[in-house]
Amino acid sequence: MMNNMTICNYIVGIVGMVLGGLIMSAAAAFPLQFTENGPGPGFWPFSLGCALAVAALVLLVFTFTKRADLAQQKVNLTTAANKRVYIMMGLVVLFCVFINLLGFYPAAALLIIATMKLMDYHNKKGILLTTVLTLAFIYLVFGVLLHTKMPQSLFLS
Repeated sequence: MMNNMTICNYIVGIVGMVLGGLIMSAAAAFPLQFTENGPGPGFWPFSLGCALAVAALVLLVFTFTKRADLAQQKVNLTTAANKRVYIMMGLVVLFCVFINLLGFYPAAALLIIATMKLMDYHNKKGILLTTVLTLAFIYLVFGVLLHTKMPQSLFLS
């Protein structure tokens, strides 16, 4: 399936603006202000939502100003590389669902393993080591240093 770059950029820009707004809205539910311990837990997610919205706005403005040139560029949405992107997007959606069902750490472990396999890395020891070290790092930084409570399993609540 072929589309031109203008249409694709407009879609990505609008989706980026919506996602950025949703991220900022969700992050605003947490304290944003700085304390003696640093920024509140909502500060960085809110900042990332702002950055996404600004990047999407820049893309929309760029596309609007260069729409004639971009309309000549064709985009093939069915390449093998794009299919991997779609699978990764599905994995992220599943991760969000699994966070509520299983809790953060089991969901993150599954996401890391699935992502590494999607990227054609199949060394079991490497996958296990990467998963354990990544989760340990997240636990130390967020759980121990920042005293952040990660989402628990729906079944443990």
